[in-house]
Amino acid sequence: MEAKTYTKRENARRAGVAAGVPVELVEITVHKDGDEVRFGWKAMEPGEPGATTGADSQQADSEQVEPKQAKPRVQLEERNGIKRPKEGGLCAKAWSIFDGYEELQNKHLAAISESSGINPATVRTQYARWRQFNGLTGRQPKP
Repeated sequence: MEAKTYTKRENARRAGVAAGVPVELVEITVHKDGDEVRFGWKAMEPGEPGATTGADSQQADSEQVEPKQAKPRVQLEERNGIKRPKEGGLCAKAWSIFDGYEELQNKHLAAISESSGINPATVRTQYARWRQFNGLTGRQPKP
């Protein structure tokens, strides 16, 4: 009887594991026929060279790099369905400039954009969001 072969090494290893052989004891065999290469598997004995024991796999696991810890989520202030932008970005920079003005109007946005180096479209968009956040609706009364 001819042994079953597979087109990929991963498939041969998967078949060995599915047959009940521990992954450490599955040996991949290569079968070449002209230009065609196929892969098979056979079970190794625990004492054979190349076979790993449970202690070896535990040692290999301890040598692996620990996964990165997820950064804690920053709780952003939310008002009127709008969240304040995270610190450090251009949007937060624009909002901090807006917070400094007592009477801010659309005519001031071009000067803010030019002086801060933020794209004018970003300034206009963030101004609209800042107004919503602060509950400013409608036109501002003329001074």
